[in-house]
Amino acid sequence: MSREWWVPIVQWTLWGLAMAVVMGWVAKSRLRKRPDSARCTLAHPVSTLVIGVVGAVFFFGIAIISNTVGKNPTATLWTTLTFVGFGLASVPMIADYFFARHRVSEQGIEYGRMFGQRGSLRWSEVQRVRFAPVMKWFVLEATSGAKVRVSAMLLGLPEFARVVLLHVTKEAIESDTLVFLQETEQGRPPNVWG
Repeated sequence: MSREWWVPIVQWTLWGLAMAVVMGWVAKSRLRKRPDSARCTLAHPVSTLVIGVVGAVFFFGIAIISNTVGKNPTATLWTTLTFVGFGLASVPMIADYFFARHRVSEQGIEYGRMFGQRGSLRWSEVQRVRFAPVMKWFVLEATSGAKVRVSAMLLGLPEFARVVLLHVTKEAIESDTLVFLQETEQGRPPNVWG
């Protein structure tokens, strides 16, 4: 028996509403008030960890269930590998939550990368600052060639913007990035969904 014409409309509407709620929650979580002791620390909100863990558990769970208790004729090696691939795609988000923590000061930035590498960059070494709109991160490029990427999803971006605007020469900051930094300093970081 065929489904009613309105069923797909209701399903997609519910999906859209659920995604809007999740995106709103994530966007709001990065703007929450933090104690002054954490003002100089840039870190992902807990929502990043939650989404990463839920994604990993969901897709790894489907891979396991489709090959055990939920075994059916459509479960092939390729479908299993697809679900495992989607589960593995959540791992960088989880790793980024734990390792991509930065600390800004009047001297520079101490940064962490997704898989645990640490480093530091003095503001006097920064030769270029730009905002990558596709990836939604600020990129600091040093005279040595090193690059530090600061996600627009991080907590603590207003303090980051303040010290960059104060200590990096205006010539080193791209003109459109300057606007993003000024807005971020005022508590209006770049939109991560647009």
